[in-house]
Amino acid sequence: MPGEITGEQGNSECRVNLTPEVKTEYSARRPDAKCGREIYDKYITVKNITIVAVILIIVLISVIISLAVRHPPSHSPASRSVACPDSWIGYRGKCFYMSKDERNWSLSLTTCSSFNASLAVIDSQEELEFWRIFFQHIHYWFGLSKEDNIWKWSNGTNFKNQFSMRAEGFCAYVDEKGASSTICAVEKHFFCSRPESCRKSR
Repeated sequence: MPGEITGEQGNSECRVNLTPEVKTEYSARRPDAKCGREIYDKYITVKNITIVAVILIIVLISVIISLAVRHPPSHSPASRSVACPDSWIGYRGKCFYMSKDERNWSLSLTTCSSFNASLAVIDSQEELEFWRIFFQHIHYWFGLSKEDNIWKWSNGTNFKNQFSMRAEGFCAYVDEKGASSTICAVEKHFFCSRPESCRKSR
């Protein structure tokens, strides 16, 4: 009969018309219970799928932002180098190792020596600035110590005042403010350096 939804036509219209407006229109026209129920179920299903899709997009964006913040920018001059041992970082022709544990300055020096390296040598204010930002709030010993009131590198050469030293201690470390010093017995993290040309450890 005209205006009556039955058989295949009814099922087709139930499948196509999923909007709330159509649902309301069908409710006003009092279609058969099966068709009305089918429209309602499909409307709820589409709504649920939309909510799930929005949640997944939000989670994906959060993960991308988290990874972008966690990893250093791709233009960072520090990188893993094929000329450096595993877990060392290559930077400006040198390989650097960052300790996970804390030791006093002397034990830090000994540990670096066991890696065929020295406590890190910092060649310029620019390099110091890089490590200052890289380490953020963690203090790392590096290879300067004071002998007879003169700053010297761990290889015995004199410090040439490439950057300013703060405080009045005898052993140097890097923190978020730059190069500082304290008593050598304090335990801190440390970092070692060696030329990038050294043969890679196996």
